[in-house]
Amino acid sequence: MFQSFAWLKEFWNGFHSLLGKGIAEFVALVVLYALWHVLKRSVRFIAWIADYFRRLARALHDVERVETSKGWKEGRGLWLAEPIKTPAVRSCSPYIQPPRILVVANAKGGVGKTTVAANLGARFAEIAQDNGEKPVLLVDLDFQGSLSSMSIAGGKDWLPPEGRDSNATYLISGDLTPADIANSIPTKATVKKNGQIIQFDKLRIITAWTDLAQAENRIMVTWLLGDRKADIRFRLMELLHSDTVRDSFSLIIIDSPPRLTTGAIQALAAGTHLLIPTILDEPSSEAVVTFVRQVETFRDKGLCPKIKYVGVVATMVNGGENVNPIETQLGDRLALNRKDGGAGDIIKLLPPSTYIPDSVTFRDAGGRGIAYLSMGDAQNTKRVKGAIRELAAKVKEAVTL
Repeated sequence: MFQSFAWLKEFWNGFHSLLGKGIAEFVALVVLYALWHVLKRSVRFIAWIADYFRRLARALHDVERVETSKGWKEGRGLWLAEPIKTPAVRSCSPYIQPPRILVVANAKGGVGKTTVAANLGARFAEIAQDNGEKPVLLVDLDFQGSLSSMSIAGGKDWLPPEGRDSNATYLISGDLTPADIANSIPTKATVKKNGQIIQFDKLRIITAWTDLAQAENRIMVTWLLGDRKADIRFRLMELLHSDTVRDSFSLIIIDSPPRLTTGAIQALAAGTHLLIPTILDEPSSEAVVTFVRQVETFRDKGLCPKIKYVGVVATMVNGGENVNPIETQLGDRLALNRKDGGAGDIIKLLPPSTYIPDSVTFRDAGGRGIAYLSMGDAQNTKRVKGAIRELAAKVKEAVTL
């Protein structure tokens, strides 16, 4: 050890003689400073690598599938990844009137979900117009953009220009402020009547397009492998529960995609009420029970703490078809205990007066705007409009309790 110090002293003396007094000390300080920065950066890099693999292991643990003595065991699941911490929004206070956010959702596609969301929005906008109330806001969170195209007649001006994302992408990405949502971002719904495009001031929509699909994947993966300090699952809740947004709309209706995507999870976390449309057939009825059980799992873990159930509404119902057996079967499954594979009797099938008929006039409203606003009061449409009004009355009763 002393020999090493002797060698170092000899080296320093030679270095000092070569450069002279002052210069040697200056060069030595520069070298030491450089070595210190290299060491510090190396430590940071090693810590970054360790943290990256820690996050990767945590993400894999959330979605892992492990073989045990009793069979395969799944991880807690992507959307139940910890920590789950509800943001401290003011609407949590018992002294603050909460927003009214209706989520129209079903994990099964093709059940008339978007049609229900659009026409409910139209009916509530009609009520708002008649009573001088605040506008209704539709939020399209399905990358197919069906609600957007259904709500805006007469062209594709609502599509995002090249180089820009749709408003729904900016919404779930956290790129919008409450003021944006209340004022500049939503587009007014339009309908086509007698060859003219009529703007409906009391119905606004946040539009979505295909870019939303990639955005949902990006947001989810970034969060899954990130530090999870900013919980993307509650991003929509923080925006829609703000005073600015709550005070700007009488009702917010979210059209959720038929998949548990980032947008769907954000919708459930933000929603105050849930309406589930379904077709009255056996596979669709089974899907309703499965979906309710999934939502209840989310509620148990604190992921959608505000959700209350409006009910299950039947769509595309043929008036000449006997649906009693399916109604009974679905009702029994919804009433069955969760431990026995049911939904725990926490949600019920809404009465037949709310069933949306299978109407050609109703289905073929594309290009004219939302059917409820564009179709007249002919005999063949009265039944359809009557069902929408009945359903809206049930929703209003639920959200104002």
